[in-house]
Amino acid sequence: MARQTGRTAKDSHADEDASADSRTAVERPKQVRLSAAERRKKIIAAASEVFIEQGYSGARTKEIAERAGVTEAFLYRHLASKEEMYEVAIVEPLRSGLAALAYDIQVFYDRYDDRIEFMNAVNERCLRFYTESAAIQAVALYSELGSGRRLYQESLKPILDRIGVLLADRMGWADRGLEPDLVRRAILGSQWAIGLDLILRYRKLDLPEASERLTTLFTSGVREKQRKKTSK
Repeated sequence: MARQTGRTAKDSHADEDASADSRTAVERPKQVRLSAAERRKKIIAAASEVFIEQGYSGARTKEIAERAGVTEAFLYRHLASKEEMYEVAIVEPLRSGLAALAYDIQVFYDRYDDRIEFMNAVNERCLRFYTESAAIQAVALYSELGSGRRLYQESLKPILDRIGVLLADRMGWADRGLEPDLVRRAILGSQWAIGLDLILRYRKLDLPEASERLTTLFTSGVREKQRKKTSK
């Protein structure tokens, strides 16, 4: 009796299914395992988003965990409390960012004797800072007024005061009786407002062009004084 070697349609379908399963197994990307440092960075980024959107009181650790792709239990293995999450996601970036800004303005102060060049460098650096950090500063100062006031008085104001002294001295405004505090508020306040406007309207900024425009605005008196000197 001859052996039957034919294959049924059912056999063919089974082979096709097995082949498809095999391709799926091959094509499925492997899940990338993040290091502890990378996971912490992702958690902090998620916390920053939630705090900026909802403020400190409105933010929920459950949502932070969901955005970071972890469980709440895992979240607390990296950051022990909501307060610590707020500190590392909002307060510390603002404090360190402002300190770096003051450092760079000191560098410009030492580098540029020309007032126009100095102010243009300051404007570009400040605009870069505030287009990146305006939202964080708004949350840190105004989300919780009590803690915001303490943060400003104890950590931020000393840095801002130093910036004001550098600006007023290099630009000659201190010699004209303008207080460094007023100078700093006028200049940094303008740049912060520009940063907030860009964030709220989802716009981008041509930093060099905007810096030059602000420099023209802030130094019109300086330019006129220089023009009169050269015309004599």
